[in-house]
Amino acid sequence: MRAFSEVAKLNATEWYFFSFRDRKYATGYRTNRATTSGYWKATGKDRTVFDPITAEVVGMRKTLVFYRNRAPNGIKTGWIMHEFRLETPHMPPKIQHYV
Repeated sequence: MRAFSEVAKLNATEWYFFSFRDRKYATGYRTNRATTSGYWKATGKDRTVFDPITAEVVGMRKTLVFYRNRAPNGIKTGWIMHEFRLETPHMPPKIQHYV
């Protein structure tokens, strides 16, 4: 398998990844952002993402900061992540919706 730096790097300071959202609880809506070395904490409020041509709302952006160790005693780092999600009309249909 190729290294992440070969497949996800845009430039020296920006990398892009796609992943499925991990739920903290099987029946809940909270997202699990814990890692083996720390956790990602959301900061501020979600921001709207607009289509540059139609000005239509296409999604939302959440800003997260990485903290080392475990909450509530985490140590803030300089790592920032922007999490993007599509709004409902733009979501691809779920597999169970196929006939």
